[in-house]
Amino acid sequence: MSERKMITLATRKQMDIYMNPQRQRLLKALEVSGKPMTPKQLSNVLKISASSVSLHIRKLEELGLLELDHTESIHGIQAKYYKKLPVSVSIGGNLDDDLREERFYLSDYIMTELWNGFKDRLKRAKDKSDVMTTGDFTSGVVHLSKKDAEELYHLILDFTDTHSVPGEDTIPWDFGLVAYPHSPLPEEKEEQPS
Repeated sequence: MSERKMITLATRKQMDIYMNPQRQRLLKALEVSGKPMTPKQLSNVLKISASSVSLHIRKLEELGLLELDHTESIHGIQAKYYKKLPVSVSIGGNLDDDLREERFYLSDYIMTELWNGFKDRLKRAKDKSDVMTTGDFTSGVVHLSKKDAEELYHLILDFTDTHSVPGEDTIPWDFGLVAYPHSPLPEEKEEQPS
């Protein structure tokens, strides 16, 4: 299992770099591909110019999400191959600062893209009887102690970290998970009359 680093978006500069939709698409393309790609390859996937891709790559390198993997000589031209680093990004939803609205906007964008991708998959699938072909959505309530919640959180992180690199006979799956407790917050408990 790879040890993933966590970056928390704590500054306006970090937030501005990360919340760019083209950069989000670039990161997703690298994750789905599972292998290093050149700016030209990424420009074909994203349908934007290679020079724009190169600018986005520099910004994502600055944030610590991408790095140069290797170079190859292709028809006499040095092609640079970039890879996504094993880094998870926390948008800092628990931080109460002047970036709160941007964090909400970014969360909405990420969840909307995920949901739209799922709906598109359902529309395109000819055989909708197999959840392993279409994907699935589920929701509900589980009752967890603090210890159980921490265990579940780490199980999910460990599982996704272990499967973040392509392997033999694997295909990429998009996923999203939102989980939160319904119990009153500590400050809300104090306000309740006894």
